[in-house]
Amino acid sequence: MDRVLLDSHYGEYEEGKGRIDIYPLSGCVHIAFNQIATDTWVKGEDFIYQQMLVLNFCLRGRCEVAFSDSRCAVLSGSHLSISTVLPSRDFYYPGSLYEGIQLYINRRADTENDFLSLLGVDVGNIESTFCGSGGIYLHRMSGALLETAGRIWAMREKPEAGLLRYNTVQLLHSLGQLPESGGIERVFTKSQIAIVRDAERLVLSDLSVRRTAKELAARYGVSESSFKLYVKGILGENYLAYFRRKRMERAAALLRKTDLKIIDIAAGVGYENQSKFAAAFTEEFGLTPLEFRRMPDKS
Repeated sequence: MDRVLLDSHYGEYEEGKGRIDIYPLSGCVHIAFNQIATDTWVKGEDFIYQQMLVLNFCLRGRCEVAFSDSRCAVLSGSHLSISTVLPSRDFYYPGSLYEGIQLYINRRADTENDFLSLLGVDVGNIESTFCGSGGIYLHRMSGALLETAGRIWAMREKPEAGLLRYNTVQLLHSLGQLPESGGIERVFTKSQIAIVRDAERLVLSDLSVRRTAKELAARYGVSESSFKLYVKGILGENYLAYFRRKRMERAAALLRKTDLKIIDIAAGVGYENQSKFAAAFTEEFGLTPLEFRRMPDKS
C-alpha cells in the first residue's frame, strides 16, 4: 500500500517530534495515523482543509480544536471531533502527547462510486448532521467507536487497504449511535489557551525552578483560581500533579541517558532534598531512582 504525501511530516518520535503517516483509501478518502510527541505541529496549507470533512478519533493524549469564533476546546482520549472548520493556526497538543486516527474525506469530489457510498455511508448526511451548526462537533466515543478505532490503530505499522476500508466503514456507520448535539464539556478562549501554553513552556524550560500557580497567575493577570481552572481543563490534571509528573519524567530520562549523580538530577528537576525526590520518584514509577537506573531495559 503506497503512502501519499498529503501535508505529511515525518520526524523521530524519540527526538520529541513524532510522525504522521497518511494513506489513501480511495481517491476521496485518506487516513492518517498520528503519533505526536511535541506541543506544536504545523497545520499545512489551508486549501487542504477547505475541501475536507475531517474526523479526528483521539485515543491518547490531548489536542486543541479551534472554532471559527476564536473559541477552543481540548479533545482528549476516547473523544472524537467532526469538522469542516479551517484551522486558524498550527496545532497545539497540551502535554506534548497525542495518538489518534484522522479521516480526511474530500467533500468536493464525486463520491458516488467511492467505496463509502457503495457500502451505504452518506458523507453528506454526516456533514449536515454533525457540522450543520458551527462546522464542528465534539463528543465522547461510544464503545463500538472506541473498539473499531482501536482495531484500526493496531494496523498502523502494517496497514492493509481492504481491512482499513472495512473498518473505516464500520467506524462511520457507528457515528449513528451518537447524539446530534455535541457534548462539549468545556470551551476556552484563545487567550486562555495561550496562557496555559506559555506557562507550560516556561515551567518545562527550567524544571530546577519552582514556580507556583499564584506566581504564574499574577504573571498573566488572572486570578489563581482561574489559572488553575484553565490548567486542569487544558492539560487534564491539576497544576501540582501535572508538573510533578513532568519533573519525574525528566528525571527518568536523565537517569536513563546520562551518568549524572542522583543528587544533581534531583536538583535539576526542582528538589533540593534528595530524599524527597527519591520518595516522589518511587511513588511515580514504583522504583527508587537507583533501581530505575540499574534496570537493563527501561524503554
